[in-house]
Amino acid sequence: MAASNAPTRGTAAPPAAPPATTRATTRDAGGESTVHKLDNRATPCSLGLLRVKERLSEIPLGDSLEVVTRDRFAPYEVPAWVERQGLELASLTRSGFWLFASTVFVIRKTVAVKAPRRRLV
Repeated sequence: MAASNAPTRGTAAPPAAPPATTRATTRDAGGESTVHKLDNRATPCSLGLLRVKERLSEIPLGDSLEVVTRDRFAPYEVPAWVERQGLELASLTRSGFWLFASTVFVIRKTVAVKAPRRRLV
């Protein structure tokens, strides 16, 4: 009998790839700052802010994080979360239509952000 490459019943699917992140250095009036990018378009809405918080905890003060998301509630949740955290929302841009809409946020890190708690196994 020939071996099959098809997954067998009960086999776990491979883990999802982490969101794409890149960096771009730009010059502003205060000197040089880095814009880090986070693509949250494939992230479920419940994990979106956790990934943003985790990424913000990794970047230095003064840098910015550009977040792209398709979460329809993000234009309401993210500005409120940014204000509560004491960060600065540099820009909010919406593009696309209805199901294909995406929102781009640029968040400037002005205060330290603690990484989200992780579940220890």
